[in-house]
Amino acid sequence: MEDVPAETPTPRTFQSSDLSEEELSTVNQLLVYLNENSYAYDSHVQLINLLHKGFLAHVATSGNDPRSYTMLPELRQAREAMDSRFAVGEALWLDWLNDETRLARSTEERVEVLELLQRATQDEPASDKLWQMYIDWVEINYATCFAVKGMDVMPMDDEDKEVCQAIFTKTLLYEVLEQAAKALHWRIDVSHAVWNRYLRFLVQHVVEQPSEDLTNAPTVQQLAQLFAERLQEPHAHPDKTVQLFWPLARELYGDRANSQMTRMQSLMQLAFEQVDIRNIHEHKLQQAIDSDDQAAILEQFNHFLKWERIHKQRAPYDKDVRAALFERALLQFPTLADLWTEYIDFVISLQPQSHNPSVSVLPLLERATKHCPWSGELWARRILRSDYERKTYVEIEALKHRATSSGLLDIGGMEDYLKVLVEWCSYLRRHAFSATADDDNKDTAEVGITMALEDMQEAGRKSYGEEFKGDPLFRLEQVQVKFLCEARRMRDARDVWRNLVSSKKHFADFWLKYYNFELTLWIHDRVNDGKRIETTETGPQLATAVVEEALSQYGLDWPDKIADMYMDHFQHHESVEKVQSATIAVWEFRRKVALKRAREAEAAARQQTESILQQRAHHEAATMQQLEEVPAQAQHQAEGEVQPGEKRKRDREGEEEGDNKKAKTEDIVEQEVPAARQKRDRENLSITLGNLTPETTEEDIRTFLRGCGPILSIAITPHDGQTMSATVAFEQPEDIDFAKSRQGWPINGNEVHIRKATQSTLYVANYPPAFDETSIRKLFSSYGEITGVRFPSLKFNNRRRFCYVQFVSHQQAKAAETAMDGKKLDGFHRLVAKISDPDAKKQRGGPQAEKRELFIKNIDSSASEEEVKEFFMQYGKVESVHLLKSIVNHRLGGGFIVYSTAEEAQKAIDEADGKPFRDRILQVTLSTPKGGAAPEEQAAKQDIIVKHDSLANGDRRGSDVSMLSASSHDPPSHMTVRERQVALFDVPDTVTDARIIEEMEKHGRIVKLQLRREQHAAIVEFENVKAAFEVRVGIDFPSLGPECKSGEPNALFNQHKAPQTSRAGLMRPNTISRPVQRGARRGGLGFRRGGSTDRAAHGNAKPARSNADFKAMFEQGKKSEQAE
Repeated sequence: MEDVPAETPTPRTFQSSDLSEEELSTVNQLLVYLNENSYAYDSHVQLINLLHKGFLAHVATSGNDPRSYTMLPELRQAREAMDSRFAVGEALWLDWLNDETRLARSTEERVEVLELLQRATQDEPASDKLWQMYIDWVEINYATCFAVKGMDVMPMDDEDKEVCQAIFTKTLLYEVLEQAAKALHWRIDVSHAVWNRYLRFLVQHVVEQPSEDLTNAPTVQQLAQLFAERLQEPHAHPDKTVQLFWPLARELYGDRANSQMTRMQSLMQLAFEQVDIRNIHEHKLQQAIDSDDQAAILEQFNHFLKWERIHKQRAPYDKDVRAALFERALLQFPTLADLWTEYIDFVISLQPQSHNPSVSVLPLLERATKHCPWSGELWARRILRSDYERKTYVEIEALKHRATSSGLLDIGGMEDYLKVLVEWCSYLRRHAFSATADDDNKDTAEVGITMALEDMQEAGRKSYGEEFKGDPLFRLEQVQVKFLCEARRMRDARDVWRNLVSSKKHFADFWLKYYNFELTLWIHDRVNDGKRIETTETGPQLATAVVEEALSQYGLDWPDKIADMYMDHFQHHESVEKVQSATIAVWEFRRKVALKRAREAEAAARQQTESILQQRAHHEAATMQQLEEVPAQAQHQAEGEVQPGEKRKRDREGEEEGDNKKAKTEDIVEQEVPAARQKRDRENLSITLGNLTPETTEEDIRTFLRGCGPILSIAITPHDGQTMSATVAFEQPEDIDFAKSRQGWPINGNEVHIRKATQSTLYVANYPPAFDETSIRKLFSSYGEITGVRFPSLKFNNRRRFCYVQFVSHQQAKAAETAMDGKKLDGFHRLVAKISDPDAKKQRGGPQAEKRELFIKNIDSSASEEEVKEFFMQYGKVESVHLLKSIVNHRLGGGFIVYSTAEEAQKAIDEADGKPFRDRILQVTLSTPKGGAAPEEQAAKQDIIVKHDSLANGDRRGSDVSMLSASSHDPPSHMTVRERQVALFDVPDTVTDARIIEEMEKHGRIVKLQLRREQHAAIVEFENVKAAFEVRVGIDFPSLGPECKSGEPNALFNQHKAPQTSRAGLMRPNTISRPVQRGARRGGLGFRRGGSTDRAAHGNAKPARSNADFKAMFEQGKKSEQAE
């Protein structure tokens, strides 16, 4: 990169027919912007692509000379301006070189193209396309200059030929081929193309037509050895390499040529194996490249690199192959700083610890900073490596100035700018106290560190305004303190700490480091002191002052840590009198902290309660929406939902409902909190912690993030056995920002990588009702690492069927969305898989919102989707047709149709509504959004009855949900029903009725399911007593829940809900004064008429049957069957 970047083109008014007026205006706007923001990478790319588009349009017009393109000077200047600031990248280099080869006419222009090719291959040494273009350019000029037969030539006058003969020589062609072969040596996918050209050239000019011009070319024996080595290295199409060896074999071995060919073929075995085990990854990678999906390409590269890392040391060249894979990935993603960092760390890890000047990583670091000049991490590593490779102070200083003048602050931000300054100041400190340093070096370091602090403050005020209070981690100040301590200037070092108190007094980390500083100095003085008597004068008075000042601060981010530090200090270093006083002080401090936290919790609870009550009041005041949407009606019919007006459930269910009513007044406040379902924003309130050690626990993570804010949940995901990641959900956005400030802090010795988990959660819906977490994970596991699957609570709406799938990264979630959204899982479940967006409800779109989606009623159930589509195509272009079906694939007579425009949809309404189709009069309306959930008073009822009808006589099988009971055809006796009932306990409220039915039917056919969401339980009624008895004895059902088990229904019936105390901040409802009821009212359902008393009161009640009674009945039934 040049020290002074080239200037961008000057803005001017362009007149050209090669671009539209809008495009010309965009070009001028980009030029104006780039003159003020010369390091805006995307603007450079956009400008060059627009000017290049105009050039291609100009050349495509017949008769146009490429040189007459009016904006050619701007195009060339824009490319040079970008190249002086950034790496151009493979794609832009290819466009640039193609344009210049088209324009080259004279010898000077041909040489300029040659120089451009050299620069391009230096920037992108792993690009086979650039190397092929380099070879082609040298070869065609060589063939033209020397009139080589059988090779392509281009027009060139005699004078140019004479000059070019001294430049484009056979030696140059050989050197370019050799460089290309070396650069692409380990690219398994494409290296064979360049290597075969290289070997063919050597065979031709060393064996078939020996040339004296190639003084550095290998001998025949060396060439044979080169073939043998190449055949043992993994590359595509080694059979073609063997074919090239045949002329050489005849020359060297004569009659033994065939045996040598056989030997060469045997050498390929190891290479074949190495290529074969990578074929699956190469195939997937190529598929992703063909799809042009950048997220999928990056995902496949990550998988491939991970596989190479896990299966390392299979062969002596696996490190070279892995490095080549990094180069391939960086060709696709040249501006991905994290990928460059990983590649650099890999290369450095291969280097010996001793200083070897012949092995340098600096060229790679130079390429990295040229591709990502906004990355402070890469510049910092380059400064560090320059010091490691013993570069001079002048060179490293120039490197630092280049970094800070490369748009680092404007694009990378304050954090990247600080990383460069910290590494620069650390170098200054090391350099000042090196073995060869003098006083001038110390003065230079002090001035440099002071200037870095001033630069930080100036940059901070520029970015954040006058309220900027310095680096929260005070990294530069710590380097300054270290320098001053080494210079024996302890008073100045203390002044640095004192100056930081005003801005960092709320951070426990600051006080810990300040305290350690004072304690270390005291220990140093005590070691040099001959006396070992503990007195007030010999104690760590300054360290004591620090801990006392720390304990007096209000609003500490980690008060518990400060209290521990305070107590530890006094226990270890102070007298018994002071220890006693410290104990009292710490107790009082902790009491105040507890009171503060209690007040904050109470305020939060009060705020939450107010919000809940407001939502409840709004809900009660809202007008009840009529469920006029036929999709909901069709679903009710499909599920056999019992409509209002049906008779209440008899006997046991009626009695239980009466019990629940008694506690209704007591529990109403308790029910309000869960009833008001607040909107959550997990997707924007989560972070991902990477590079965790396998032994990291949830407690370690909570300790690491202590003080950042309340943690809602932690999900830990193992990776490859060497590292893990964790997704942590917070309550507030500011908690996320605070947590991110701990980037690079260690957990169990590993530096933690922190990034937001935004856009990494998938909203999944419309899957089969019986799907559980295992099924969901299996469905999406091939697209990335899943950190968690969350299902909604069904406590207030049993028909909810969706979940959230959390991936490690956005790329994985995007790949899953692309592959799975809209995929049919069976005959009638089309999966919905979208990147979760908490604000999506405010940003509705799609056919329904655009009024292109129609709902059709009264469709003949025998009509197919194709027939319906054909009928409605007369009104416009039909994009999709979806006919509603029941759970057993029976059509319900309704469906949705989506047109390409709203006008076509309206035309279909006007002309098709009321029109006959297959003797059925159609009803055509616009599709409308679904209504909300049922009112909470209804949804919160304890008994949700789910009937499971028989399939006899062709009846459908459904899962019929009702808030009320449903009458059966011929109900069996009450006692028989109780014998066939089984209770399930500890059923999570995320488990659907379909999953319970599926699990229970493994043991026998069931006829009814009653869900008890409030009690986390269910009652299953089997068709026969035998199945019920086998299940009732006590079976665990881990597939439904970790604690789910079966038992006696009586245990559930006898559970009476005890009155619960009101929650903090919630007021109990006022007592309702009701008018006096009429006496002698007739009993309703579940009460015996005539005022008779319960038989049990007179001692006539039969005793309840035990398990032994049921077992005896069951054995008696078996004997009766055998007798018959």
